[in-house]
Amino acid sequence: MDNIEIKKNKELKMENVLSLRKKLKQDELNNEINIIQNFFIDNKIKRGGPLVTAIFNVEQVNGEQIIDIEILVPMDKKNVLPEKYNFKENFHLTNAVYARHEGNPAFLQQTYNELIKFINDNNLQQITSAYNVYINDLASIDNLDAMIIDIYIGINPNIL
Repeated sequence: MDNIEIKKNKELKMENVLSLRKKLKQDELNNEINIIQNFFIDNKIKRGGPLVTAIFNVEQVNGEQIIDIEILVPMDKKNVLPEKYNFKENFHLTNAVYARHEGNPAFLQQTYNELIKFINDNNLQQITSAYNVYINDLASIDNLDAMIIDIYIGINPNIL
């Protein structure tokens, strides 16, 4: 794995965002993303940017991993959404540390570890979950080694 370049003071901005926060099993995640994609197709909604996910918690329930995740999908315009989704007119994460993960998502944990080490080594205080921005479309990837995921973690701007 190459040396990861970590940057400070980055921001992530999106407008007209469909948001779904839900507890899912790992194998249910792709199904939820497909449901959102089909909703977009059925309602002639275009994506306004890459898919973003944030994991808030992972727990073991009856031997299965349950992920508390938020799926964020920017849309090209304001749309009325079914009740299970939230609409966020603006999503703006500021003062974030950032790294780009290039390659198989199976090694994503290494990139997270580098970011956490950077945060700790620089006495920074993490105040958000990691937001994963999927730069290439998951559906069009036939080689997982070609995946590009940008990771943003919000940092407390206060110096105490």
